[in-house]
Amino acid sequence: MAGRYLQDREVADELVQDVYVRLMQAGSVGTTEEDTKVLYASVRNAAIDHHRTVKNRARVMERVLPSQMWGGESSSPQEHAEARQALGALDRALLELSPRAREMFLLHRVEGIPNEKLARKYGISVSAVEKQLARTMRHCQEKLSAHRRDV
Repeated sequence: MAGRYLQDREVADELVQDVYVRLMQAGSVGTTEEDTKVLYASVRNAAIDHHRTVKNRARVMERVLPSQMWGGESSSPQEHAEARQALGALDRALLELSPRAREMFLLHRVEGIPNEKLARKYGISVSAVEKQLARTMRHCQEKLSAHRRDV
C-alpha cells in the first residue's frame, strides 16, 4: 500500500516500519481487525505527510537557492550559469544518497533540525547522526569537486 502511494520501495519500507514501531509502542486499540484498520490509516497518513514534507522542502529550495546563486548585482550571466550547474551537480549528488540520508541532511541543513531531534526521529544516537551528516557532506563535497574539475 505505501509503495503505491510513494513510488519508492525503500522510503515506503522505512515509513511502514516507523509507523509499525510507533503503533506497537502505543499498544493495541482492540481487535485484530481494528488494529489493522489503524495501521492502514496510519500508513496512509504518514505517506501523505511524507509527500507534504517533500513538496515543502522543494518549495524552500526553490525560494532559497536562486538568491544564493545570484550573488548580487555584480554577478555575471556566466557566474549565474556556473552556479546553476553546480546546483545541478549537488542535486545529483543528493539523489545518489539513500532516501534516509538525504532526508536527514535536508532536515538538518535546510530546516535547521538539531542533531538531537534527528536522533530521536530516526531512533539512533546523536553520534550516528553526526557520522551520517559527515558522510553526506563528504559525498557532496567530492561530487562538487569533481564537477569543478570537469568544468
